[in-house]
Amino acid sequence: MTLTAKLKAEVEAASGGKQTVLVTAKGQPTYMNVFNRQDFGPDGHPTFVVGGVVKDTIHIGTYQAVIVDGEAVSLPGQDPVNCITYDQAKAACYAAGPGHHMVTNWEWAFLAGCCIKNGNGQLHGNTNSGKSPLDPSKAGQVSRYGRTLTGSGPDAWRHDGTPFGVADLVGNVWEWVDGLKLVGGKIFMAADNDFMLSEVSWPDVGAKMIGRNGIAISNAATQGGWASVNFSDMSAKSGYDVPAALKKAYLYPDKNQDIVGRCWVDSSKNFEALPIRGGSWHFGDNAGLAALLLDCERSVSDIVLGFRPAFIG
Repeated sequence: MTLTAKLKAEVEAASGGKQTVLVTAKGQPTYMNVFNRQDFGPDGHPTFVVGGVVKDTIHIGTYQAVIVDGEAVSLPGQDPVNCITYDQAKAACYAAGPGHHMVTNWEWAFLAGCCIKNGNGQLHGNTNSGKSPLDPSKAGQVSRYGRTLTGSGPDAWRHDGTPFGVADLVGNVWEWVDGLKLVGGKIFMAADNDFMLSEVSWPDVGAKMIGRNGIAISNAATQGGWASVNFSDMSAKSGYDVPAALKKAYLYPDKNQDIVGRCWVDSSKNFEALPIRGGSWHFGDNAGLAALLLDCERSVSDIVLGFRPAFIG
């Protein structure tokens, strides 16, 4: 048995199958949480559909990404990669081999839904230089600046509150996500979790996210600019019935769900914004599962910005 196969067997046994270890194109281990469609009811979720094909299983990185030998991998106890652009992050994920990709907005939304289902919509994380303001008695191991080593925080920082959940969704470093963008406020979003769909083929969903005196969803030809509000305070144009897909993608609040975070939007004419989720180590109460930056160009690179890998076979 190879060392990676031995590690895989140990991780699966310890986690009861919640986690596994996959192997990249260059033979490197990458830790993933395993999600099975059958566990989420007959309607499943768009994240289990890829280009119209239903998938029984998806894998999402247990940890925020690091890059080793050009490949994006999910490993415990590492300083998460940062100062990386959207396109660089996406390329590092693809470099790990077929099926490997950067977490999509649908996958992020799926994890947020799992947290809410578990009564954990206000997920804790490193949002105050190694600690959570919600429980400052618990902390992660600080690496550089205010970042913590991946997975070093308490179980409360994992999506299901157990030692085997997805770590650091809230705080530590913001995460680029794929499959969604704004152009002049217009929402372009893949209909399902087709992570290989060319960006030029992402459909216009027929709605706009307008930043002006707050953030509103609209189907009108309204021109906006930059704005920021708490996710729960987003509004809709009077009389407009916000599509269910936008709520399921956590681009508009469902008033029956308890999820927090602040949103920033730039809907200026022709401005292209790529999505960043979750918050970072210094965002305090503004971080959260619903925290969303849609005011950054794809070329943005910063010490507070990383990403997370995923895999679908």
